[in-house]
Amino acid sequence: MFKYLKNRSDYFKNISKLVAGTSIAQLISFLAAPVITRLYTPADVGSFTFLISIAGGIGLVATLRYEMAIILPKENRDSVNLAFLSLSIAFIIALLSAVVLFILDRLFFHGLIFNPVYRQWIFLLPALIFLMAASSVFQQWFNHTKEYKSLAYSKILTSASNNLPTLLMGYAGMGALGLWLGNFTGFLVVVIFFSLIFYSRYRPNIRNYSVPEQIKLAGRYRYLPMANTPQVIVEMVQSYGIVYLLKIFFSASVLGFYSLSLRLLQAPMWLVGISVGQVFYKEASEQYQKDGNLIKPVVKTIKTSAAIAFPVLIILMTAGPWLIGFVFGHAWDEAGIYARILAPWMFFDFIRSTIHQTALIVRKAKPLFYFSLIGAALIIIPIVSGGLIFGNPLKGFVLLSAMQSLYSIGIILWTLNLAKKHSQPKQ
Repeated sequence: MFKYLKNRSDYFKNISKLVAGTSIAQLISFLAAPVITRLYTPADVGSFTFLISIAGGIGLVATLRYEMAIILPKENRDSVNLAFLSLSIAFIIALLSAVVLFILDRLFFHGLIFNPVYRQWIFLLPALIFLMAASSVFQQWFNHTKEYKSLAYSKILTSASNNLPTLLMGYAGMGALGLWLGNFTGFLVVVIFFSLIFYSRYRPNIRNYSVPEQIKLAGRYRYLPMANTPQVIVEMVQSYGIVYLLKIFFSASVLGFYSLSLRLLQAPMWLVGISVGQVFYKEASEQYQKDGNLIKPVVKTIKTSAAIAFPVLIILMTAGPWLIGFVFGHAWDEAGIYARILAPWMFFDFIRSTIHQTALIVRKAKPLFYFSLIGAALIIIPIVSGGLIFGNPLKGFVLLSAMQSLYSIGIILWTLNLAKKHSQPKQ
């Protein structure tokens, strides 16, 4: 595996830069996690997970997905205006979120929607939505400019500025509020970091700021909000629907166990997967524009993703329950059982996530929307079944892992077929 990853092509060198930063970031999180799980209860983690999933869900669509177009133009003038367009839309969405929160909490459902656990930090939610969206915009810009070292440093900075405040506030006994403020600090610091680098290196590009150009570009890439935003909303149900349903059918502790198991599964997979996916999106876009060939980068990325994820799958399938209980404390033993059950799903979904932007490159995002509807249904059915029919979260998770594994395999095969169809050499 390591010999394969040490290939000296630009593709693998770019991935290695991001993976190096991610590895250090994950090391920080790994060292902090056993302490955090002893400072916070499963119920604290469950309460935090519920609200952060709301911010994450809105943050996914806060730019109407225009940030995904930043990487596509050849001219920096267009890319910088797309970045400003995305940030402007995200700011408006964040303001609207604040207004909606105020109306719901103060005028109609005072004290009913947001209990005291959430009330002390709920109004940081709009600011976090904007910071999440801004972070995504900057990541696409630095991917466009191939600033992979800056992206790597940002991962380390995010991890450190998240975990350190979380630990300090945990020692202060702040409960779920400490988890929330730690996460907020991580996003705030990384957005400031990105802003300073952008201003120091790309200040001349700010002169290209033009509202008429942004309006023109919004029309040129309107397929993103029209096709990709509804798709992402459905994918949000896939990502966060489990959290909402677990909150309805089970206790906050069950949600906390699920959250830790998912974090452990995604930590070595998803963050590295983001790095692989970022490089894939840039390299595949350039190669498609150059010679119309997509199948080569798609196949290469699938092999790379499988090589990265397979060891994690084997470890968690064989020793997950014992390992998690030993590292994080016996109060979290059940999270190890969850991780073993969900590991196959995370393996196939990791591979799917690294190549899912293939459809955007060839402007075939619409079919993904219909696939996402199927995926959302396959999220809802198992958890509802676990709550209403089985009365047991473990049985619901077994059904969930099986259904989602099959779903991810189907998307991988469809993406491969799509790449083959769009790999005819340009004349």
